[in-house]
Amino acid sequence: MAELHVSEFNRALVSKGFDRSEGKHHTMFHLMAYRKRTSVRTRLSHGERRVDDWLQSQIARELRLSKRELWRFVKCEIGEQEYLGMMIEGGHVLL
Repeated sequence: MAELHVSEFNRALVSKGFDRSEGKHHTMFHLMAYRKRTSVRTRLSHGERRVDDWLQSQIARELRLSKRELWRFVKCEIGEQEYLGMMIEGGHVLL
């Protein structure tokens, strides 16, 4: 699969209900569900500008998605409620 820009991931994650926090070396993203932080999280290095195939695989694993689902997630074909539903159904987010 082709590379994606980090800015695309930033926009997609924040628009899907992820809380963004800046660390010294990484930007951390935690999925928020009903105002609570969940265990679903990922991070992006401050130095990265593009997300290559290997990094996409790692992010997909952290977000509990397949690579194809990750592309749909970034391209906004999977909405916030659909993603949250997937995480609840998969047992990754408990209510």
